[in-house]
Amino acid sequence: MFIDFLLSNFEIFIFLSILFILVAFILLFLLQIQNFRSNKNSIIEYAQSINNTSKEIKEYLIVVGNLLEHQKKEILNISEKIVFIEREINKLGNIKGSEDVLNLAINMVRQGKSKEEIIDKTGLREDEVEAIYTYYKK
Repeated sequence: MFIDFLLSNFEIFIFLSILFILVAFILLFLLQIQNFRSNKNSIIEYAQSINNTSKEIKEYLIVVGNLLEHQKKEILNISEKIVFIEREINKLGNIKGSEDVLNLAINMVRQGKSKEEIIDKTGLREDEVEAIYTYYKK
């Protein structure tokens, strides 16, 4: 009886089975499209996020580059000032050294030392010793 019912309605069962399989494939296809759209949106969001991050990094690197350039200029300026100060210190040292030599020569003249002794002791030129001798001899 049941078998007779199945055999008599076999075409309907096959049709319904095929229809069920077709509906299932359509539903799977729609789910896949929805999943694809969701993945597409996620990928677009990630791409925008990466793009924004790369722009921020670019801006940051530009700022850092400008800062380094400014610091380089400051360091060059400071090094120039240091070189200038070194020159001034050397000049002052030379002046002080020459003043000491002149004072020594003047004292030697006042003590009555000879011109040759003064030249040997101080390293001054003969014309310099002559001028000191002329002005400071007692």
